[in-house]
Amino acid sequence: MIDPSEAEMAAMHRCLKPLGEAANEVGMDRALSMYSQDEALLLINAVVTTYVEAMVEAHEAGKYPPLRMLGQGSYG
Repeated sequence: MIDPSEAEMAAMHRCLKPLGEAANEVGMDRALSMYSQDEALLLINAVVTTYVEAMVEAHEAGKYPPLRMLGQGSYG
């Protein structure tokens, strides 16, 4: 991300706790390269889910119309 917006930065900061919790569950005593695919996906899911939720909330609270996720309604 070259120049993240204020909302994007806030969303990234909200990811820190879920990322830490997921990393603690997987085990922080080993290098990321030693994680299994399922363990890595646990970390990715924690970050992506939190980030998307935060961005949706930011859009809903702002002047922009709510974001629609794929599969929710029609487009166009």
